[in-house]
Amino acid sequence: MTQDKVDVQAALQQLKISFVDKIPAKITEIQQAWLTLKKDPENAEIKQLFHRLTHTLAGTAATFKLDELAECAREIENTIQCFSTNPCEPLTITEISSLLVSLEETASNTNISPVSIDEKTEEDTAESTNKSIATASHDTAKNNLVYLVDDDEDFNHTIKMQIKTFGYQVESFTSLTKFNEALKKQEPAVVIMDVMFGNSKTAGIDYIAQLNQSRTVPLQTIFITGSHDILTRLSAVRANGFAYFTKPAMMTSLVTALDKLSFKVEESPYNILIVDDSVTKSKHAALTLQQAGMNTKEVNDPLLLLNALAEFTPDLILMDIYMPHCTGLELSQVIRQMESYVSTPIVFLSSEDDLGKKLGALSLGGDDFLTKPVKPWHLVSAVSSRALRARLVRRLAETDGLTGLLNHSKSKACLKNELARAKRENTPLSFAMIDLDFFKHVNDHYGHPAGDSVLKSIANLFKQRLRTYDIVGRYGGEEFIIILPNTDLSTAKKIVDVIRTRFSKLVHYCEQEDFRCTFSCGIASYPEFRNEKTISEEADKALYQAKEAGRNKVVCAKSVS
Repeated sequence: MTQDKVDVQAALQQLKISFVDKIPAKITEIQQAWLTLKKDPENAEIKQLFHRLTHTLAGTAATFKLDELAECAREIENTIQCFSTNPCEPLTITEISSLLVSLEETASNTNISPVSIDEKTEEDTAESTNKSIATASHDTAKNNLVYLVDDDEDFNHTIKMQIKTFGYQVESFTSLTKFNEALKKQEPAVVIMDVMFGNSKTAGIDYIAQLNQSRTVPLQTIFITGSHDILTRLSAVRANGFAYFTKPAMMTSLVTALDKLSFKVEESPYNILIVDDSVTKSKHAALTLQQAGMNTKEVNDPLLLLNALAEFTPDLILMDIYMPHCTGLELSQVIRQMESYVSTPIVFLSSEDDLGKKLGALSLGGDDFLTKPVKPWHLVSAVSSRALRARLVRRLAETDGLTGLLNHSKSKACLKNELARAKRENTPLSFAMIDLDFFKHVNDHYGHPAGDSVLKSIANLFKQRLRTYDIVGRYGGEEFIIILPNTDLSTAKKIVDVIRTRFSKLVHYCEQEDFRCTFSCGIASYPEFRNEKTISEEADKALYQAKEAGRNKVVCAKSVS
């Protein structure tokens, strides 16, 4: 068990002790509410208070596996519904009074046992989540080596030349033996493996499957073959094949698959906003999620939610239903009326077991409903899967479909945010605008598929040559932007010049003939230009100067002051 996990376990145990210490005061509060309610049965505010107090006690007790106490509180919570319907019914009054006595007796006999967490399941879940984040964070973009394995030498040559156009290093092999020798010397980012060798229809698949048996991490493999049958496809999946293409493979589809394997998106920990008026319950959920590598922020006053949303930018909101001042259902409607949070997942966490109320919660903007008590591994799994899907959907809305780079609107938003960060931290920032030279001629003369391959190749070059925290966007048809945080003007020019030189040497292939492309660039920097409008305008002017000076150049904007 890691030190971090030991610390979390200790924190959870202390949280349980603190809760048990407060039980007598909580029961007194419930009893006082009941005495007031008996005197004034029509008092709606006191009814809500009594229900909320018993509901919270039941949920928190269940969270800490104080089952007898939780069951007794839950029975009172259910019985109060009958009292609300028939407030003067003597039997109901007697029953609730009797249950309150039982609640007090149960509380007096409550022992503080160690917090019981399903250690194996919890540890496995946390480890799985952390592995997932670590895998996504691993910077494989610098390893752009591809091994192409096919016994057809002509096919190898053709595919190799085309893949190199997109900025990949490619080594080809016509035998499995030579491939294995190369693999021992250097491991590639991706293997493109033919399925059929010699007389065997699945030799390539069988070979990869055999290699993977002795490996901790399977080779990232794309299978390519002339076979369409389901059994071959199943064998490829069982050999951990990432993708499967039939010959003749569409180059754009093949390169898209390479991109997904070679350029892993660096995933930051999920931000989870927990809204619950119970400090104990919110802290318990926070510690559980933190143990799985997530960032959390707790809001115990629902009326402070809007401030927390603006400060924290959550990937998911975990919310209780019954809270003072407003319910979770009302709060979810408020959130859904805000354009920025329409797609942010809301997961309700409550001890409510009424199916109708659960369905009602989902119809009012909720995405999931977890019934307390929730096992730690279940909470982690439900939250992480929802947060991941939300990120994927958001990423699709923010990126360009062809290149995978940020789209125009997201690029502008990033420039605004990065400028604000540069001002706060008093660090330089450079903004580059790039335009492909004579791109209309490429489309007109070589065709739009050739033009698309040029766009993808420059996008791949950006991903390979820039830092993981640099921001790249497709600003228009053949126009791109690069945001370079913590980078002054002269350094930015050197960086872009290296990319410009490399891109000008790439050979692009089409049916008619081979060709090359170049680009022109204008760069402006902060603090010389202090807002997004000025810095983008000056970079655009510098770009125009680069084109006027003969193209295939980088020009820096100069401050007039």
